[in-house]
Amino acid sequence: MARLLTGRQLKACFRTFCPFESDGTLKPEEERVTILASNLNPPVDLEGRAFVMAAAQGEQSPMIIQISYNSMNIAGGKETHFKPPEGVTRQPMPYPATDGAKLQVEVLEHLVNQYGAKYVGVSLDHFNVPKFDEAKFSSMPKKKDLRSELAEARIRDAVDFMKPVFGAMKLEDKTLNAYVNYLSSPAYLEFKRDFVNVVAAVNPAWGMIDTEKLPPVLDFVVTREISDAIKKELGNEDIILEAEFGATGKSGEELGYKQLRGKELEAFADQVVCFIKYTGAEGIAYPIGMAHAAKIGEKHEPDIVRLETVQRKLFLETGDYIPFAQHGGTGAARIAYGLVGKDNINTRYLVVGANAFADHYEANAEAVRAGAKKACGTVIYNLMVNAVYEETIRKLKETRSYQKGPALSSII
Repeated sequence: MARLLTGRQLKACFRTFCPFESDGTLKPEEERVTILASNLNPPVDLEGRAFVMAAAQGEQSPMIIQISYNSMNIAGGKETHFKPPEGVTRQPMPYPATDGAKLQVEVLEHLVNQYGAKYVGVSLDHFNVPKFDEAKFSSMPKKKDLRSELAEARIRDAVDFMKPVFGAMKLEDKTLNAYVNYLSSPAYLEFKRDFVNVVAAVNPAWGMIDTEKLPPVLDFVVTREISDAIKKELGNEDIILEAEFGATGKSGEELGYKQLRGKELEAFADQVVCFIKYTGAEGIAYPIGMAHAAKIGEKHEPDIVRLETVQRKLFLETGDYIPFAQHGGTGAARIAYGLVGKDNINTRYLVVGANAFADHYEANAEAVRAGAKKACGTVIYNLMVNAVYEETIRKLKETRSYQKGPALSSII
């Protein structure tokens, strides 16, 4: 019976494809591999089937199937994400994110078993922290309770740890109060509850928290707090926690990307290493010039110099391969094999699936409007699944993870 990969097994996959020799020398490009990470959108049995079939094809390929916080809440019926009709109420329990994640992972488990896919792991993607508004949170009165005291202690601990790399940071009372109130806010506590509950419910191989809009000190504190909650409270040492340091690009936003070289780049690399050492994260995302939701023909050139500098320093200073997650992979002009550990693709699948629908409707508009069963039936969904399957195969080949199953057979 085929099963989804555990975090421990996925770590072994990444180590197998580590792009560095033991001394930090980069292996020849033709030997380097990036693992494809395909984002799943409801209804999950359609895209999910295409992804799993592609992973199971031939000698099999490793693949990560990603479920976003948004997707979980849609599948779980959260009213802010999927508004029910008048007279229908979504019950308060179970929590939408947890329920939606369980539903989607259960479908994937069935599909993996149906096709005998050996190297598929699940990731939680873009688990967004609540927005931080310093003006809003600093204007709130300072609380005097245990939660607030613990939050302040964590903030001061992070500032002390950051000092050798980031320099002395004196937080004004107003800023400190804002940070404490944010970490004690109902929205933040809901985010933390949801992430921990989902990890406990579905035991994903990878989990990503989206902290890119947070100030650095809060990023350190939040990521460390989530890492500790998973490893210490849940006792889960398997999951690869992906941390985010700096903005990786939102849908529809201008890149505003600045290349760093020389001392500036070395300083940035030191900051990323400091971040990983403090938080205990085992996967990383930082800006390299990508953006989400690239349209057809829109391409972004990855900053390979930054990637190689930071990834080598992480490897040498942590003694382990910390895979980099490339966000906005749809618009990447090329893949920096191995330096990019996992390549996230979402928009491209949505586009090819929607175009499969569009082509069908254009060719069969009269039959659809006339109510012809064959034009309106499952053929539509088969076309979508096949289109996404073909695109997934193309992306597996593009990342060089296609048919790499034999390289992993001894560790899985």
